[in-house]
Amino acid sequence: MNNLFKKKRYLYLITPSNLLTKKLPLKKYLEILNNVLKTKKVKFLQLRLKNKSRSQILEALKKISFLCKKNKTILFINDYVDDNFLNFCDGVHLGQKDLSKKKINKIFSKKKFLGVTCHNSKNLAKKALGLKPNYISFGSFFKTNTKKIKYKAKVENIDWFKKNFSLPCAAIGGIRIENCEKILKTKCNLLAVSAGVWDYKKGPIKAIKLFHKILNKNHENFSK
Repeated sequence: MNNLFKKKRYLYLITPSNLLTKKLPLKKYLEILNNVLKTKKVKFLQLRLKNKSRSQILEALKKISFLCKKNKTILFINDYVDDNFLNFCDGVHLGQKDLSKKKINKIFSKKKFLGVTCHNSKNLAKKALGLKPNYISFGSFFKTNTKKIKYKAKVENIDWFKKNFSLPCAAIGGIRIENCEKILKTKCNLLAVSAGVWDYKKGPIKAIKLFHKILNKNHENFSK
C-alpha cells in the first residue's frame, strides 16, 4: 500500500458518527455510501463506530465491505481485530489505547494493513515506527463535533515527520473544504475526513468531488 502514496495523495473517508442511529440507519447509509463510492474518488474508507454492539458493527462491516470491493476502495476498521472482522476488511486503525503486540501480530498474520494514531506527539510517532505500520495519523487539526478533542495537532507535526521519515501519514480532525488547503501545503499523504463530507451542505457527492479537485490542484506541491 505504501507505494501508492509515492504517486499521489488521497481522501481517506471516515464513516459518519451518527451511523446506526434512528437518523441514519444502516440501510439508508448504504444507499448514500454506494453513490459516494461510485464516484471512484474515494480510495480509502474507515468504519469507525463507537457505543454499538459487536454484532451491529460486524453486520455493518460486511455490507460496507461488499460496496468497497465492488468499487475497489480499501476498507479499514477502527480497533477490531477478531477474525470475524478481519475477514471483511483490508486493514485496521488502532488508537493509542488499543495498541498491543498481540493485536498487531494478529493484524499482520492476516496480511492486513495497519494505521496508528499518534495525536500530536513526536514521541508516539517514533514509537509507532517500530510497529511497522502502513501509515500513522496526526490530529485533531481543527474543531470537530465527531469526537471530543483531547489533542491539538499542527502542520508542524506533519512537516517534522515527513522531513525525517518516509512512512505515509494522515491528517484528521475537523477537516473541511474550507480549511483543507492548510494541510495540503504539507507532504501529508492522506486527508482523513468525516463530517466535512457527510454533513456538507450540498451533499456528500459534491463534497467528494470538491475534495478531489483540491487534492489534484495541490498535487504539484506534494510531488516536488
